[in-house]
Amino acid sequence: MRAISAYWWRLRGFSPNARLYLLFNFLSGLAFSIYSLFFNLYILSLGYSPSFLGLLVALPMMLNLGIALPAGLLADRIGYKRAMLLGMGLVLASVPGIALLTFPVGLIFFSSLSGLGNSLLWVVGAPFMAQNSTPEERTHLFSAQFALNTFSGFFGYLLGGGLPALFGRLMQVGPEEPLAYRLTLLLSAGLGSLALLPLLAIRSCPAAGATMTRLRLREAFQEPGLLLKLFVPEVLIGFGAGVLIPYLNVFFKQKFAIPDAVLGTLFSFQSVAIGLATLSGPVLATRLGKIRAVVSTQLGSIPFLLLLGYSSSFGPAVVGFFARAALMNMGGPLYTAFVMEQVEERRRATVNGLLMMSWSGSWGVSNWVSGQLQAGPGFPLIFAITCGTYLLGSVMTYLFFAKAERPLKGRGGGLAPTEPPL
Repeated sequence: MRAISAYWWRLRGFSPNARLYLLFNFLSGLAFSIYSLFFNLYILSLGYSPSFLGLLVALPMMLNLGIALPAGLLADRIGYKRAMLLGMGLVLASVPGIALLTFPVGLIFFSSLSGLGNSLLWVVGAPFMAQNSTPEERTHLFSAQFALNTFSGFFGYLLGGGLPALFGRLMQVGPEEPLAYRLTLLLSAGLGSLALLPLLAIRSCPAAGATMTRLRLREAFQEPGLLLKLFVPEVLIGFGAGVLIPYLNVFFKQKFAIPDAVLGTLFSFQSVAIGLATLSGPVLATRLGKIRAVVSTQLGSIPFLLLLGYSSSFGPAVVGFFARAALMNMGGPLYTAFVMEQVEERRRATVNGLLMMSWSGSWGVSNWVSGQLQAGPGFPLIFAITCGTYLLGSVMTYLFFAKAERPLKGRGGGLAPTEPPL
């Protein structure tokens, strides 16, 4: 009971800006969970090949590889609020373009535009939360943000699962026809525009670079040994995730031939599993330390990933689907908070941009690779690749950082900043 009381006390202490940012994440997560659920199926319904789908999925992440660092530098100079508004505006503009312009060049252009916007949002999120939280509540804020985003996915997937069938009946077309999917994507963009309201209400606070000597590009690469240790495991895990996770909806449709409504229900309850697991992350980190908590949950997800990929029965595959997602995502906010504590405030957005480059670069390459593999060997090989990279990345994270952090007990869930590893 004392742990629960301390946890609740931390949540109530969030600043107004932090609370508005959480609301933004909920609203945007609600909208874009609908979008992500049907984007792949929409592209395939247009008659495009899995290879072209792989290209479209890879493009935003590959673009992120090139602009994440400039986006971090821009955010450090113009302020986090302006950067988030610009990023959200670009993302919202991309969805109608994808839904309405179905020729290849149009789809490629607007997928790239989506990548530009998401780069700004991803790069700014972690330093914004670090700036608007105390060290004692930071782990809870990062976990609450991730959990709330996934809880919003529950409602989005649950609502979205029935939308193609609804629009199909209204327009007198099949539920898996392009028109039904197109109207679903457009509705997601309309819901996403509501997320601009809490962003506009955020009280502007200067980014770190606005109140200090302007950050020079070469300063972003200080401590190259530390940066390599932080980023190399992310490259491996990002590759393993990118080759599989964006295509799990395609996997379920192909292997078990489930209807869209069942698919939406699956992904909605996966979001609940991820959200509940993420909220327990700070408690686990208090006992083990951030790094040991991250590594233990990532390794624990691998048996369930194997169950998902190689079970011939729908029921066990669903169990693996839920458990894998919960365990693998539990440590994500903890690792991001750990990274933010390793660098001074003025470098956070830029370093987070580098972190996003390491993740999104490998994710983007593996998105394209997955499209080729799906047209050839298929998902059995893809699952093996993901398991191998998860295992290697988790072991490297442990070897690099486990001795640099000691768990704190009896401090109401707070974690002291760790010293940079030698």
